[in-house]
Amino acid sequence: MPGGLLCFFLGRARKKKHPISALASPAGIVKIGGYHPRMISPDQNTPLSVSELTAHIKQVLEQGFARVQVVGEVSRLTARASGHAYFTIKDANAALGAVIWKSTVARLSSMPEEGKQYIFHGHLSLYAPQGRYQLVISRLEAAGGGALAAEFERRKQAFIARGWFDAARKRQIPPLPKHIGIVTSASAAALQDVRKVLASRPGWLQLTLSPSLVQGQAAASEIVRALSRLQNMDNSPDVILLVRGGGSPEDLWCFNDENVVRAIVDCPIPIISGIGHEIDNTLADFAADVQAATPSNAAEMACPAVETLRRHMPRIALLAQFLHHRTAHARKSSEQATTRLLHRWRSLRDEQRMRLDRSQQAMQRLHDNFIPRLRQEIHLRQAQLNNLGPQAVLKRGYALPLDKHGRLIRSIKAIQTGGTLHIRLHDGTADTQVKKVIPS
Repeated sequence: MPGGLLCFFLGRARKKKHPISALASPAGIVKIGGYHPRMISPDQNTPLSVSELTAHIKQVLEQGFARVQVVGEVSRLTARASGHAYFTIKDANAALGAVIWKSTVARLSSMPEEGKQYIFHGHLSLYAPQGRYQLVISRLEAAGGGALAAEFERRKQAFIARGWFDAARKRQIPPLPKHIGIVTSASAAALQDVRKVLASRPGWLQLTLSPSLVQGQAAASEIVRALSRLQNMDNSPDVILLVRGGGSPEDLWCFNDENVVRAIVDCPIPIISGIGHEIDNTLADFAADVQAATPSNAAEMACPAVETLRRHMPRIALLAQFLHHRTAHARKSSEQATTRLLHRWRSLRDEQRMRLDRSQQAMQRLHDNFIPRLRQEIHLRQAQLNNLGPQAVLKRGYALPLDKHGRLIRSIKAIQTGGTLHIRLHDGTADTQVKKVIPS
């Protein structure tokens, strides 16, 4: 099996949980709070240490601003070797320090650029050693309230023009697949949702996971490779599920990547996409052969449940009866056609035999009548030719003079005095000596 693929069967999945487990879900949003009673000094005249006061301020600040949105311009952007990004968010009258941790950088579809304005989402945090607070950013989007949406629409129109979303190129999902491929993160809750649904499907079903990142800058290329691995299997899946749980538009942006959409369009295996929640739409959804509302819904659409198949059993029995009737009717029609063909063949055979007999009789009559007459004619002609031949002439008293080479002498000029002549008669040849040549 190609590297990076993980296969398991549903029959075993019901008995024993597969070792792949989902990561814990993201932490919930912290509610805005106020001062805790223990934060207040029991004696207002008792001085606090710098560390105590800073701890109180940190608690108030981080609880009171656990979820904020800030719009501003990026300034003094610095990318550290550690992978973290530090910069300042400013407007005309104020400035705010900000940081994007390395783990968040990997999930962003694009990094902020110097001098551009963004809407930053995150929370305030206080760095106690320096007594400095900063905005810890979890995601960002271009300011203007629609830059991301505008880019989404631009790509969508470009892909429509290429015919990537045409209904005519959509492939049919097999009604009863034996092998289902899954492209998602190996630690994602979406994988467990899919397996939970498919556990109610027929036990013969084989699942193959081709793991991939589903968020961040590297996710698009990994999704393309994951799809390619499934296509190159010796026993490739009958259908592929491309799934991911919900998230922000930035989290799902990798599914709008041109290479991902092209890989879906070029994939010879039907693909069902289940990305995000019902309200989420990505360009990968539009390119997929079938779009599901959620990962669980994608699994439901991939293969009917066992109970559904059982409810259709009467229909299958009725279909079998119908096929039996049609088969019997076809067999009867075939037998009738065979009988007609056999009768026709016999008629043609008898007709050909009669024609052959008539031809043989005609040839026999021709032999009996024509051949004797032809033989008589030949004998007559042969007698006439014999009478005209040189032998018959010689019998009438003529002779043929021949030279010493046996050639016929046609003129007196060819005879020399003292020469030898051969005289041919009808019953032999005589040699003679020429004593005198007398021209006529």
